[in-house]
Amino acid sequence: MAKTVLKIEGMMCEGCVSSVKSALESVDSVSSADVSLKKGTASVQHSGASDEALISAVVDAGFRASVKKGLF
Repeated sequence: MAKTVLKIEGMMCEGCVSSVKSALESVDSVSSADVSLKKGTASVQHSGASDEALISAVVDAGFRASVKKGLF
């Protein structure tokens, strides 16, 4: 199982968190997504989802995303 941490921009409330979580969990091979409004991140557990697929799902939900590098 792989883990990707995304930086999410544009979330303002728990409704946004739910939207991002649902979008990420709809991507094939994603088993779970833990989204933090406070940190502005999403930690995604998956078995081979590409960074592009994860970012695209977030963008399609109306938010900005990038892969977080370095320390989580």
